[in-house]
Amino acid sequence: MSLTKISWWKWLGVLLLGYAVIAGTSVPTGPGVSAIVPDVMRTDDAFEIVVQGYNTHVSEADQNKVWLKVDSMLYCASSVEVMDADLLKASFAPIHRSNDEEAVATVVVENLIDGMFLGVKALRLSQTVEQEITPECTNRPDKLNATYFSFPYRGILYETIRNLNYHVPMWFTMIALLLVAFIYSIMLLNTGNQAYDHQAYGFTAAGILFGLMGVATGAFWARHTWGVYWTSDPKLNGAVIALLMYLAYMILRSAIEDQDKRSRISAVYNILAYPLFIVLIIVLPKVADFSLHPGSGDSVGFNTYDLNNNLRKVFYPAVVGWILLGVWIAELTTRLRVHEHKRDLQ
Repeated sequence: MSLTKISWWKWLGVLLLGYAVIAGTSVPTGPGVSAIVPDVMRTDDAFEIVVQGYNTHVSEADQNKVWLKVDSMLYCASSVEVMDADLLKASFAPIHRSNDEEAVATVVVENLIDGMFLGVKALRLSQTVEQEITPECTNRPDKLNATYFSFPYRGILYETIRNLNYHVPMWFTMIALLLVAFIYSIMLLNTGNQAYDHQAYGFTAAGILFGLMGVATGAFWARHTWGVYWTSDPKLNGAVIALLMYLAYMILRSAIEDQDKRSRISAVYNILAYPLFIVLIIVLPKVADFSLHPGSGDSVGFNTYDLNNNLRKVFYPAVVGWILLGVWIAELTTRLRVHEHKRDLQ
């Protein structure tokens, strides 16, 4: 096929995927706080903490400011010393609160290059003697944005947050492709047109391919965030069961020789399989008591976090691009299936 005959949506898919791959691998991860040393501090006397940054530019900034946010109170650092490109030493006057219970503080750092970045609940504070409450500082953060285009920093994920542009769209694509196969199966039973059977087969096969890629990218992501490739998680187990269910569809087709019988039985199987597929990968993980996977069980989804518009500028084009690629693969698979069918008839 000449390049001029390729449909516009195929060109669009190629462009979107090219953009997603290039941007997804080249855009730097934004600044964040990776560690606080020490992470437990007595606040009866003046104290110092060392802030370990991640992808920060504290040594290049003219001025760095540090705060501790405890409940609704904000305490300013009395002095800030740059120790290295990613290291700050912040000194604080004694902090006295209304009770002697241990508190958890969020460390807030800000400069004109990195903008504002946080170490959420990174420092535990304790005191032994109740004294007059230390007033909140008036020099509040300005909520500056970084001066460069970057992906958001998230603890544990670090650079693997880029996989959001690949792993998640794989499953979106699988859901979309299998939905089309589900619709074609209904049309086959309504009309008896064998062309719909070829389409259902093509989209199902492409959906399985993207499901396998989704499992693979998820396993590598799990290895770098959870420490293992696989866990007994409702989301992961549901995904594997769903894939096995659709692999059984392919086996069922190959086991029936009569074309008409094969197409009708396969269509019925596809119609029953898709709702169960949705239950396995979406409904059951949502209602599970516990899950490590974001958005399942008792864990929050990525939409709960402030992923910032920079990540969305890559993620949404990636979703569209992968879906268009999936449709293209399904179309090629369907044409190959039609060719094989014609060859068998001859």
